[in-house]
Amino acid sequence: MCLVSEKIKFCSCITDSVEKLNNYWILHRFNGSKEFYAIGMPMIPSEYTDSNFFVNTQTLVNRLNESDAFDMPIKFKAKDQFEIVINNLSKDQDQRLTYCFIYKKGAWLQETYDVFELMNQYNEFTFGKMKDIKKKTKLIT
Repeated sequence: MCLVSEKIKFCSCITDSVEKLNNYWILHRFNGSKEFYAIGMPMIPSEYTDSNFFVNTQTLVNRLNESDAFDMPIKFKAKDQFEIVINNLSKDQDQRLTYCFIYKKGAWLQETYDVFELMNQYNEFTFGKMKDIKKKTKLIT
């Protein structure tokens, strides 16, 4: 699996949906009055399929808390959740990586990804793509 770059950039994008993006982010805003209940089959979490999951999580949470991480100003609110998906278009489901973070007390923290919680209690507020995703490494010959 890949290592995420410390300089990853979260960009707005002009598209109707994230379905055709290989790498994307979604900002979910809590909606306490939402009356939607989804159930389904759980998927194997990324932390079990990606050997770099915990390193990447730390890199991403550090980057989210930097002032230049986004290409546009966003006013975050308590309970906002930020979903990051890498390799969305991969034919191998194990290559699709999902990271989740929650906004508390003015900072992003790592959160367990729960798709049903997001569907049932949150609205998609905005989304975008990412640039400079993978850490560049030099090949030693």
